[in-house]
Amino acid sequence: MAPFMQTPHFRPPGFRILGVLLLVTFTGCAYYNTFYLAKRYYRDGQKAQERSALDTPAPEAAAKYDGVIRQCAKILVDYPKSKWVDDALYYMGAALYGKGDYPAAIKKFGELRASFPKSPYVPDSKLMEALSLYRRKEYVEAEKMFREVETQHPKIKRKWELYYYGAENETGLRNYPAAMAWYKRAAETGDKKRQRSDALRRLGDAHVASQDYASAQAAYAQALKREDIGSRRLDLALQRGEALEQLKRYDEALAWYDRWRPYAVNEKREGDVLIRRFALLALIGRTNEAIQGYQALVTQYPRTAVAYESQFRLGYLYESQLGDFDAAAREYDKLKAEATGSEFQNQALRRSANLATIKQYRSTLQSDTTQARSRAAFLLAEIYYFQIERVDSALIQYEAVERGFPSSPYAAKAAFARLWIQTHDRSDTLAALALTDTIASRYRKTRYAESALYLWRQWSGRVDARTALLDSMIANPDTSVIRERLEAEAPVTPVTMSPADTVRAPQFFETPGQIAERARQDSLAAYTRALYYAKRHGLPPPPPPPPRTPPADADTSQARRPPVQPAPPDTTRGPVIGPSR
Repeated sequence: MAPFMQTPHFRPPGFRILGVLLLVTFTGCAYYNTFYLAKRYYRDGQKAQERSALDTPAPEAAAKYDGVIRQCAKILVDYPKSKWVDDALYYMGAALYGKGDYPAAIKKFGELRASFPKSPYVPDSKLMEALSLYRRKEYVEAEKMFREVETQHPKIKRKWELYYYGAENETGLRNYPAAMAWYKRAAETGDKKRQRSDALRRLGDAHVASQDYASAQAAYAQALKREDIGSRRLDLALQRGEALEQLKRYDEALAWYDRWRPYAVNEKREGDVLIRRFALLALIGRTNEAIQGYQALVTQYPRTAVAYESQFRLGYLYESQLGDFDAAAREYDKLKAEATGSEFQNQALRRSANLATIKQYRSTLQSDTTQARSRAAFLLAEIYYFQIERVDSALIQYEAVERGFPSSPYAAKAAFARLWIQTHDRSDTLAALALTDTIASRYRKTRYAESALYLWRQWSGRVDARTALLDSMIANPDTSVIRERLEAEAPVTPVTMSPADTVRAPQFFETPGQIAERARQDSLAAYTRALYYAKRHGLPPPPPPPPRTPPADADTSQARRPPVQPAPPDTTRGPVIGPSR
């Protein structure tokens, strides 16, 4: 008998369909939950960054962004064909941006657009890439990307970020007109009062950078109407007051500071307002009130930033407005004992040292040696101009050098320094014209005559009798210093002197290394003056002169040696028997 065979039981097809659905549902839920966690971590990271007062990535936010990266990487590895791959690429790039890893973020956004050119995340990925380039200070590339987002994706929802950070990027390029236009659009499109306030505040900053203080104070006033946070409102009020000071509307600025003083008390920043108030009192001639006010602040806020700034301003008031250098040095020296390391302490020490140098030069002026007196008088003018930035005092002192020591080599230098001040600091065309004529005639035999004519041509941009004289000096270098320069820079032709021609004095020429070194020193001197000019006028510093390695001078310390002749054979010793081969 055949063994018993069980009758097979066929399950209905619904069970198999249900199993497949459960498997698909479970798999879908798995990577959906993974992506859900990634989005949640990203939102938490954004909130943590908003709570931080830092512009750099906050540690708490960075930890959340690490979670985003882990979850997105899991989707890309475990579920490479899911519909959330482009989402994962975008959020991974955004998390890398949040952590400050901008090169990796740029790479990830590029992968997203290359793999999914029709993804809805393409506009945002371009904006985030532009932000990454901006953070890396690659302003030119960032500008192109911001413009591309604006033109190719006009319906992007994140318009405030586009306009605000596009404006910040233009500010980095110092393209302030374009920055102002973008800040205005950011102020118009911001959904929150904070966004509109930030845009208007930065608009005011751009106007200040352009020295348009009237528009700046108006922008700060508009920003104040949209700002709710007390400390930020006070900052805006102080910025508007400083703009009013630049406009020389001193009475209005003084009333403005008095109006905001109660708010400063509530923010525990009364000292910040009072410092500006006392500075205004000094400007309008109420110096005694200003001195008493600064002294009261030093006593009221000991060992604080307010006290250190007030102490420095005391010394600066004595130095710059009262001209009492001894009292100024005493006030500056009071900051020596403070273990602060603040910028006010460093400035006080530098200015105190400069005043001590001035005192030394003044005592040298009483010496008997004319050369020492002329040098001290000239260096005193240099200290006034370069170190303590008293242009008027420097101009008077340079003129005193010319008048008191007309035969010294410092007279021509002082005259040229006066010409520089009249052109670059005062923009006085008539004074510069008269000084150029004086230097060209009085100091014709010096290099400063040529330099003055050249400076006039470069600064004025004119073609007149002075530029014609410069061209004539170059074309006919018979008696001018240009002849000496041309001879020095010309290649030296060796001259074979006859035995009888031994009474002629040898001619000395500058070597190529000496010529290059002199040119380098002239370049550094011009750069130094341009640097201080930019500092006084609030302009960006000029680019430093490129480093130049002068060619090495010929080594003439050793005479040319005759070629070494082979030594004659040594016949005093017997032959040396070498090893046999």
